[in-house]
Amino acid sequence: MAFRWEEIDHSLAGLRLVELSTEMNRLIEADEHRIGFEQRGNLNTRAAPNLILRMKQARADEWAHKTYDIYCDIWQKQGNAKSAAFLRAVFTHGILKTLRARAGAIASEFRRCALQTSFPPARTQAQLQSLHLNMRKMEDRWRRRIEIEAKEYEHAERIARSRLATLASSQSEKENPFGVMAELNPQPQPVAGSGFSVPAPTPLSRKRPGPKPKRSESFIVCAGTLWRKAKPNSGKHVSTAQLAQIALELDAAKHLPPTDYLEDRCAREVKDFNSRHSRSKIGPLLTWSQLISHGDKHHLQGMRRVLSRCASALKPKSAVRY
Repeated sequence: MAFRWEEIDHSLAGLRLVELSTEMNRLIEADEHRIGFEQRGNLNTRAAPNLILRMKQARADEWAHKTYDIYCDIWQKQGNAKSAAFLRAVFTHGILKTLRARAGAIASEFRRCALQTSFPPARTQAQLQSLHLNMRKMEDRWRRRIEIEAKEYEHAERIARSRLATLASSQSEKENPFGVMAELNPQPQPVAGSGFSVPAPTPLSRKRPGPKPKRSESFIVCAGTLWRKAKPNSGKHVSTAQLAQIALELDAAKHLPPTDYLEDRCAREVKDFNSRHSRSKIGPLLTWSQLISHGDKHHLQGMRRVLSRCASALKPKSAVRY
């Protein structure tokens, strides 16, 4: 499904961006006072305006970085994983607008400061041209940075889709190897004059009546096959690095959030954790990758358990050929 910018919770983003603006303006004002205090005995009157100009450019880069973090955090709190389309949209609608707004504000503030300190007009114009060039270079650095990350996500998504399609196709063939032949074999016909009919063959498998399983069949096939691939031998331990790779593929397949698939006790623990950290810097665990990166041993055990159960729900391991 294609990403749309409107899917982001812009009301929450707006509130957090206002908080960010207040914080950054406070830091910039404190830096201005510090530079003015440090340069109070400097006979070179141009030193303070130049230092303030450099400081504001550095703060603009920091402002853009925090804007990026805010959008990524909100998107993950909504239960979504980052993608190439999401990253490019954040650059266009978030980072680029922030940098251009800061460039205009810095230029206006420098002109005012230059007038108050009798800064030479020619020098003022040269500084403004330098500011414009530096801000354009900053935009280009951010464009390259985001494009690199976006392309890496594109490759990861393509690989995950290819692997999942191959695994699903392979599992489907193993579950119904005689599907085509069954259509070619005619059903037994009643025996004429015998007074009875030859009974139809009993299906090879019949689902027992009962409640609908918690996990979908697609998740069981995906998770179980990934687990078997990571653990081809019964004595082999699946490493955390292998779990992280499985987590990436589960995220790419949109089997989210993990609490919908973990067993009851572990799911409750993760939900409790998410409730406690919904507004902290750690944030809630809404993807499998976040579950891995948090590194809680109980959460990892819960993930191993559900993957193992999904693998057990598939056909016997001896029937799977690699």
